[in-house]
This record gives sequence, C-alpha cells and structure tokens, in this order.
Amino acid sequence: MQRERQTILSLVALGRITPREAERLLAIANTGREEPWVMAACAATGLAQVLPALPRMAHALLSAGLPGLHHAVLAITCWMGGVL
Repeated sequence: MQRERQTILSLVALGRITPREAERLLAIANTGREEPWVMAACAATGLAQVLPALPRMAHALLSAGLPGLHHAVLAITCWMGGVL
C-alpha cells in the first residue's frame, strides 16, 4: 500500500492528476485491502452459527442408520447440482 500511495502522491506533485483524483485512487486502493478481512469475518460468523447444530445433526444422522445418511448425501448432491 505504501508504494501505491507514494506513486499517487508523486503524480499529484508532478501535476498529472488532480488532488480530487488522487483521493479517489487512494480510496479505491484502501477498499481492495479490506475485502479479505470482510470475507473472513462473514465466514467466521457463518461457522459460529452452524457449528452448534453439527452435533445434533450428526446424532440424528447416525441414529437413523444408513438410510438417514443416504438421504443426507442425496440432499447434498441435489443441492450441489447433482455432482458430489
């Protein structure tokens, strides 16, 4: 990020871009850096909501035996578009 910032500021100093254009470029450069963190936070939130239900789901599937497991695999296969 430091290198991009210096490049943008040098373009302003040389008069090739306006300060307003530099602000826009700096905002875009900062936005791209935040996306992985936002995606990680969303994934962590989703896992935190799903993880408490996994033991109940496993117990339900295992107590039902092989037919229950077969139905679960079939549902997941259909959800993925028929490819597992």
